[in-house]
Amino acid sequence: MNKENLSLIRQSFANTVFTHKVQEVAAENQERNVFAIKIANIILVSIVLILLIIQATKPEILLFSYIGAGITVAEVIFLIIQLTFSFEQRVVMHKNSALKYMGLRDTYRSLIADVMSESVSNDQIITRRDLLQREYQVISDLAPQTGPEEYTEAQKRLNKRGEVQGEEFTWSDEEINRFLSEYLRIKTK
Repeated sequence: MNKENLSLIRQSFANTVFTHKVQEVAAENQERNVFAIKIANIILVSIVLILLIIQATKPEILLFSYIGAGITVAEVIFLIIQLTFSFEQRVVMHKNSALKYMGLRDTYRSLIADVMSESVSNDQIITRRDLLQREYQVISDLAPQTGPEEYTEAQKRLNKRGEVQGEEFTWSDEEINRFLSEYLRIKTK
């Protein structure tokens, strides 16, 4: 068994698992933001409608007209912001990236099985490893940006130790084994 390449492939697999989780967390965070924006939108529209009804029933009180006009302007600005920043589209982009990483993760798992069963030659291992690394890079280049909040949350979800400050984005064999089925685990001391 080619232990050196297996080690590299396992590290890349773990990085893919982690990046997949980061994109999933980012999608969840964006979904919460979209929900909050929708609630705010409903509230603003409701206030505008209530003020319109009040204006229709009490046209002599100009204060309601001024307040209604101000809130209507705020709602229009809020809608322009929503259209400009495409919050819902960002959710879809994060989910699509997560799905691409998940597919890549499964391909890495297959390559690990092939290396461990010694069913592929060293040249094939190197070729497939390099191809998967390029695919990882392409997916990463196209993926929407994430922030430290997503990184920290993904770290907490995947690591029994929780958040680890100053981690160098490397994985121990024990940590990688947790992401793999029993038959694809490396025996650790």
